[in-house]
Amino acid sequence: MSQVPHPMRDQIAGQPAALRALLARQDEIASIVAHATSGTERVWAVGHGDSFFAPLAAAAAFGRWTRLPYRPLPAQEMAAYPPSGLDATALVIAISMSGGGRSIDAAHVARSRGARVLVITNTPGSPLTQVADQTVLLGITEPVPFLAGTVTYTASVLALIMIASVLSSAETDGSVTVRAGPTTADRAGALSSLRHAVSALDAAVAIEPVIRESVFPLARARVWYLLGMGCQEATARYGAAKMAEVADAIGIPHETEEFFHEHHWVMTSDDAVVIIAHDEPSRRRSAAAAAHLQELEIPVWLIGGDAIDGVRHVPLGDVDPWASPLSAAVALQWLAYWLSRAKGLDPDQRSHLRGSPRYVVSRKYR
Repeated sequence: MSQVPHPMRDQIAGQPAALRALLARQDEIASIVAHATSGTERVWAVGHGDSFFAPLAAAAAFGRWTRLPYRPLPAQEMAAYPPSGLDATALVIAISMSGGGRSIDAAHVARSRGARVLVITNTPGSPLTQVADQTVLLGITEPVPFLAGTVTYTASVLALIMIASVLSSAETDGSVTVRAGPTTADRAGALSSLRHAVSALDAAVAIEPVIRESVFPLARARVWYLLGMGCQEATARYGAAKMAEVADAIGIPHETEEFFHEHHWVMTSDDAVVIIAHDEPSRRRSAAAAAHLQELEIPVWLIGGDAIDGVRHVPLGDVDPWASPLSAAVALQWLAYWLSRAKGLDPDQRSHLRGSPRYVVSRKYR
C-alpha cells in the first residue's frame, strides 16, 4: 500500500511549491535555452496528450514575449509529415514526461533535417534525452506510479513560458546579424508576472471545497463540455482528458464559439458545460454563452470571468492572460478529482483502469 494515501490530491495541492522551485531555476533554464537556440528563426513544440496541451497553452506567452514564429504540433504529425522550414534555423521543443513515445520519432526527424532539439522531460537519461541538444529536467517527484498528470502538466506549461520569456531571434539588418527578442526589462517583467501567477495557484488550490460541494449533484451528467478561447482552449482539452482518465467521464472540449456550431445541437439538460474566461473577449463571450445555456436549463460552471447569478463560479485570480492556463488547470484538476469521487471511483489509484482492456491494449500501441 502506498505511503501517500491521496497522491493525486496531494500533488494538486503541492503545485504552488513545486512551481516556485521550478521558477527559481530561471538562470539555469535561461542558460540551457541560450545554448540551444543560437540562430533560431522559428520554433515548433511537439508532444502528445498533456505534453501537447502544454505547448498549446503556452502559445499566448510565446506571442507575448518573442517575435519568433511558434507552432505547437502533435509529435506524430511532425514525424509523419515534416513541415517546411524544419532546418538548421529551426528549434524543436520535444516534450514527454516519460521521455518516450512519438516525441522520439519527431526529434529524430528534426535532427535529421538539421534542426536543434530542446527536450522537456521528467525522466533523466530517457531515450528522448539521447536525441536532445539540450534538456530541461523538471525534477517533479512522482510518489506512486499510474498517477494522472497534474503538477507535471503545469510544470511543463511554466517551463515553456520561461523559455518564451528568454527566447531571442536572429534578424538581419543589411549585412549585420543582430539579436532580437525580450529586453532585460521585458524579462524582468515576465518573471514578475510569473511569480504572481504562481502565487495565484495558492488561491486555485484553496477552491477545492467549493468544487467538492458543487460537483456531487452533477455526478450523473451524461457529457461534460469544456469551452475555452485562445490559450484556454488548450486547458479545455487538458480538462477533458483528466475527466476521461480520472473520472471515467465523457469530456468534450471546444473553442467556445465553435461549440455553438457543433455539439450545442445535441446537448441535453443531462449534460454540463464548463466555460473558461481569462481575458476581456472571453469574458464577454462566456457571459453570453452562460445566459444562453441557462435559458436551456443546462448546468453551467464558469472558471474565471465575473460571477453570474445561477452559475457555479470559480475565480481565476488577477493574472496576466498568457499565464492564466496555470490556475485554470488546477480548477479542472479539482473538478476531475471530485467528479471521480462523486461517481464512487478512486482517482488516487485509478483502479477502474487497472487491468482494463482499454488500458492494457493502449500500452501496446503507444
